[in-house]
Amino acid sequence: MPPIFHKVQKFKVLLPVMLFLCCTCQVKAQERNPYKLSAVFISFGDFQESKIRYKKNFQSRELRQKELKSILIQLYAMGYPAASLDSTGQDTLELTAYYFLGKKYILQELKPGNVEQNILQGSGYRPYKYSNASTFDYSSISRLLKRILSYCENNGYPFAEIKLDSIVVEEGSISAAMNLNKNQMVFIDSIIVKGDARVSMNFLQQYIGIAPGDRYNEARIQKIKQRLDELPFVSSLSPHEVAFSEESAAIYLYLGRKKASQFDGIIGIAPNDRTSGKLLLTGDVKLKLLNIFGKGELIDFNWRKLEESSQDLRLHFNYPYIFKTPFGFDYQFHLYKKDTSYIRLDNHIGVQYIFYGYNYVKAYFENQNSSLISTAELEFATVLPPYADVNTNFYGLEANFEKLDYRINPRKGFTVWSSGAAGNKKIKKNNKVNPALYDSIDLSGTQYKIRLVAATYIPVFRNFTLKVSSDGGFLSSTNLFENELFRFGGLKTLRGFDEEAISASLYNILTFEFRYIFETNSFFSLFWNGAYYEKKSLTEFVADRPYGFGVGLSFATRAGIFSVSYALGKQFDNPIDLKRAKIHFGITATF
Repeated sequence: MPPIFHKVQKFKVLLPVMLFLCCTCQVKAQERNPYKLSAVFISFGDFQESKIRYKKNFQSRELRQKELKSILIQLYAMGYPAASLDSTGQDTLELTAYYFLGKKYILQELKPGNVEQNILQGSGYRPYKYSNASTFDYSSISRLLKRILSYCENNGYPFAEIKLDSIVVEEGSISAAMNLNKNQMVFIDSIIVKGDARVSMNFLQQYIGIAPGDRYNEARIQKIKQRLDELPFVSSLSPHEVAFSEESAAIYLYLGRKKASQFDGIIGIAPNDRTSGKLLLTGDVKLKLLNIFGKGELIDFNWRKLEESSQDLRLHFNYPYIFKTPFGFDYQFHLYKKDTSYIRLDNHIGVQYIFYGYNYVKAYFENQNSSLISTAELEFATVLPPYADVNTNFYGLEANFEKLDYRINPRKGFTVWSSGAAGNKKIKKNNKVNPALYDSIDLSGTQYKIRLVAATYIPVFRNFTLKVSSDGGFLSSTNLFENELFRFGGLKTLRGFDEEAISASLYNILTFEFRYIFETNSFFSLFWNGAYYEKKSLTEFVADRPYGFGVGLSFATRAGIFSVSYALGKQFDNPIDLKRAKIHFGITATF
């Protein structure tokens, strides 16, 4: 038989199966959305029914009822203010709705009436938008009236009322004027705190942006809960309350103390490249004291031993809202000793302008000073060493913005931190180095430094979230030495590599981490992080795309939050080696 005959026979066999599957899918779809809706529009003029968009299948009667109201709102926006749901068929699985449209109107003019000019400007009123309009869109007018009321509520008039009067209905057009009654102006009389939270009143007032004597501001009062939730050292025992008197209002806050200070201890075990067959023990100890004196202040101490004969010490002190202003003081000290090569001291002093929570902008001055430690055999060197005595004074700006649902273990939200600075750089001649080697380089110049760290947390399923982050830096200057470069790698930047083992003048790290959150402070994760970097210094140029991947676990115990991660990394053309896997242990205790 010809091949075409066999194909026809096969099709005859498959056809009943295909029809059965198609009917089965239709039945299942109908079971999911059993309630039907069809709309009939009764109009005495030119009406384009195709402009109305509405759903026709629903899971419940309630959803179908909401759609009936949605159709009415569309009709109002199309210029039918008298439209009504005239009648419906029997409320069974299949419902037919009859809408009587009435006459179509245009908006001839919406006059300001007695609304003051500053209120009109603040609420976005533009006369040309509300005169000779093609349709009478009641929803647009309603939004304007709400904006006017919101402006009044945020400027001391919480009981303001507005309506339309002087309404004139002519042949196919409507004109009206607004009538505003602001009622009594209200001031904030006091802020009263109930509970055992240890926090100063000055800090609270600056933090929420409300103080006694201020005009009533509904928008700021609505944000009180959100802002208090972002504070790590207080908890809301119950929702805040506002008590009104004749011309004033008192705000009651119910706050409890929450553990926020932290002690972190991390131990790393990795192969020691310098001592074959042995392991290198690294450490990272961090003490973070937050709001110890009730002023919202921060004292942060961090000591790390990243590699043999090296030390890393950091100190951070921050004091917000100085002299009852939104300005804060910020000081950071960093000491880094690279074996017997060099020691670097950084001093950073800044003034912050604080918006809310930990969102701020900062202007700062930073001094970076590096000095050689061992100068053996440098007197007879023929080229400059990779390290040098360098002093740089930076002047810069820094900004931080974040919005997370929970700081310690977020499921959704974002963080963005950025910094940019320019500085005067001076290379100091070392007496132990052949002075002729300095003749070929500029001993002074301008140096630029830019950093950007951003992360977003995207909820995927009920207990899953995807963290996507980027960490980058750029350093530009003539005659860069290795002790000026960025350092990255390790648990907090590029997992799968030794702590701060990579030096770079330009880098960017991209991280994807899929987390399963099984408790408030506990999660299991799968991660991948990759980087591109360039090391452009006076003595060499290196570029590479290292990456690492692995698994991590963080869970809460009575002693604190315990974390462990296992990561593999690949760099240059080296293969992935299981023997060089990085294992990190850590614990975070709050008190």
